[in-house]
Amino acid sequence: MKSYVYKWICFLFVLGLIGGLWVGCQKPSPPASDKLLSEQSQPTKVESERSTWFEEIKQTGIHFTFNSGRSDGEFAIIESLGGGVGVLDYDKDGRPDLLFAGGGTLANKSVSSRPCGFYRNQGDWHFDDVTQAAGAGATQCFTHGIFPADLDNDGFDDVAISGYGGVQILHNQGDGTFSAFPLLVTHPEFPWSSSLAWADFDRDGVLDLYVAHYVNWSWKHHPSCAGAVVPREVCAPREFDAVGDAIFFGDGQGSFRREDHSVGLVAGGKGLGVIASDVDLDGDIDIYVANDTTDNFLYRNDGIGHFQETAVLAGVAGDERGVSTGSMGTLVFDADQDGLPDVWAVNFERELFGLYRNDGGGLFTHVSRSMGLANIGGDYVGFGTVAIDYDQDGDLDLVVSNGHVSYASPHAPFKQLPLLLENNRGRFSRVHQSQDYFAHSHSGRGLASADFDGDGVLDLVVSHLEEPVSILRGHCNVSHPAIRLQLIGTVSNRSAIGAVVRHSDKRILMHNGGGSYLSSSDPRIWLTGLAPGSQQHIQVVWPSGKENDYVVSNEAGDFTIIEPISP
Repeated sequence: MKSYVYKWICFLFVLGLIGGLWVGCQKPSPPASDKLLSEQSQPTKVESERSTWFEEIKQTGIHFTFNSGRSDGEFAIIESLGGGVGVLDYDKDGRPDLLFAGGGTLANKSVSSRPCGFYRNQGDWHFDDVTQAAGAGATQCFTHGIFPADLDNDGFDDVAISGYGGVQILHNQGDGTFSAFPLLVTHPEFPWSSSLAWADFDRDGVLDLYVAHYVNWSWKHHPSCAGAVVPREVCAPREFDAVGDAIFFGDGQGSFRREDHSVGLVAGGKGLGVIASDVDLDGDIDIYVANDTTDNFLYRNDGIGHFQETAVLAGVAGDERGVSTGSMGTLVFDADQDGLPDVWAVNFERELFGLYRNDGGGLFTHVSRSMGLANIGGDYVGFGTVAIDYDQDGDLDLVVSNGHVSYASPHAPFKQLPLLLENNRGRFSRVHQSQDYFAHSHSGRGLASADFDGDGVLDLVVSHLEEPVSILRGHCNVSHPAIRLQLIGTVSNRSAIGAVVRHSDKRILMHNGGGSYLSSSDPRIWLTGLAPGSQQHIQVVWPSGKENDYVVSNEAGDFTIIEPISP
């Protein structure tokens, strides 16, 4: 017996010695500063594989491609931004229509415009080109972003279009045509606007417009930059100075008053994405700006349109180590269904996309890693992004369009796969689709969602660089259809931008201004994950501060809720 025990002791000793030697031969763990990139360099982990959720519809009548100016051979940074898409029902026939930014050309050291593309939804996945008939070409500037809203509260959505040269305002005349308001020159020297956000910041019932500027590029500020693997490449944003943003306060008649430092906006920033939302749920509209290579901004509103920039203090300025990121698209939504709005920003390659959990009191925690987002890998340069419940299980999932800004990056390809990220109780995993749009690489930029065929399932529309736009039909066979809420303000702005819908199960849904990247989605609020024929108790918190309770049922599906004029 003693001999048997002695043999086992010797065996365990030798085994431990071998194990210690094996561990000592392994590579040491990377230091904390390198851990993020080393983890993101691993192959993408596909945690969920399902059938095709989105089918690209080829024969829609939409034949449109954004023109970046790349073919002119200038390697100008303006080529990298791309264009967006706006969803609006301009003729009030109940079907979402589409307006695409056209971009422009850069020949002969001149920035020229290319017309936008406007398509009327005729139903059954057919769209007619009505650009000229509607007067929606918007050819005063090199165009980037499309942002519809009812700026004069007349019941018809107007459109603000960002770009190089200023912001163009198209006024919807209610007869199927648009007229052009005077151009908003957003900066005296560098009027290069990227994303915009409509909201009533001073609570006067009239929409105002936040304008994000990018950098101080012009033909006088047009350096030549060498690429890592090619002789010439588009210059990085660090080669340019930042240009301050601005807010245009509206009077409801199409005239605006420009403000910046006087209302608390700070200098710097290289804005690409903007969203206006009540992030602290105190009843007024705050602003989050996704900046490229500089700290992001979080402007908290004092209730009358004066702001305090709090991003560093709040924990939403950069990554989990506080380092600035190259941020593009952004959202505010309740990711974990705790009744508090969280912040989402997509970033540059080898940077973790940013999900910031709202802890209340104006404070946030960077939770991307704990929520599974490090598993998607670090090869992506994210732009457009939407939060939709694509599988209608009651929580909001994420979609991201990706594409590089460098024509020949040594780290990632120019065309990239889009991402569909499933939300499972606040933790996200990539959904793999073995065919169709999500299985192929694209030069993705703008992204928006809408129900184009009226089947109760959200569809997607994506714009690209030098690649035709894509229309993706959503597929989700559920027996418990969604409730779709169309909110109409009376005391509040008619578009009801800034409204918050509280559900009895604690989750909140928000009608924000701006968001995604250079794009705007269907403004209706979708309530999903419901039992068939069930009645739902909701509360609408209007931008005016009114709170009203309603009972809705998914037997009807669509509800139009008008803000009561009386208290």
